[in-house]
Amino acid sequence: MRQALRSVFIWVCIATITSSMYVVGLPVFLLTAVFDPLRVIGHRYATYWGRMMFYLNSRWSCRVVHPERVPSNRAFVVVSNHEGVADIMVTYHLDLHFKWISKASNFFVPFMGWFMFHAGYIPLRRGRRDSVRTAMGRARDYLERGVSVLFFAEGTRSLDGIVKPFKPGAFRLAIEGQFDILPIAIAGSANAIPKHSWKFSEERTPMKLVVGEIISTKGLTESDLDALVERSRNVVIELKAEGDAMIDRELGRSAPQHASRPVPAT
Repeated sequence: MRQALRSVFIWVCIATITSSMYVVGLPVFLLTAVFDPLRVIGHRYATYWGRMMFYLNSRWSCRVVHPERVPSNRAFVVVSNHEGVADIMVTYHLDLHFKWISKASNFFVPFMGWFMFHAGYIPLRRGRRDSVRTAMGRARDYLERGVSVLFFAEGTRSLDGIVKPFKPGAFRLAIEGQFDILPIAIAGSANAIPKHSWKFSEERTPMKLVVGEIISTKGLTESDLDALVERSRNVVIELKAEGDAMIDRELGRSAPQHASRPVPAT
């Protein structure tokens, strides 16, 4: 009962804060749209919202590991694993202006989805080639204009914490435009809200965003695509293992509680 009441309270607070922030921010978005084509203001506002969620839920915490690996003057194809509903809020701790690709239905969620629209994020209708082409075209345009684009490279959320095989789209884009890849890994977010539940965990839930070394695509061609995909995935797996180990130590666990082992690509 305590967990349910606490979860209801948090969800009500999230809805109230999100709707209030949207009402306050909407005039700013509309007034600055012409002067802010890259939607810098929208992303900063969304970043503030995402970080606020961690203050709202005292059980959650987030730390960026190796933030010095993120240069501030370059755009990257950012690739990450995806293991929990809190992943986007975790990525907002990254000091980088980026856009992310999300399924189109999310943009119709009241207030939150409208936030995404004003921040310039990229909708994608899964299974529709025309939507994929449009999304990739927008992503390339952002990258060419100096804005990073974040991909959850598995294509969907992993329900068991294991990093699944990566989809090739982000990496094909990186090779075609010769954009370097910034691998990141999210650890701990799967426990933020237990699977198949709307209730927030009662346990302390530290999350880590581990930043990897830049992977250059200079001189790579389509023939290098598969190797680049697998190399990047293995890096993310190693980064996630690093984050998982930090969480285990922080919580005083004597044995690993996370699934970071690789799964052969298919």
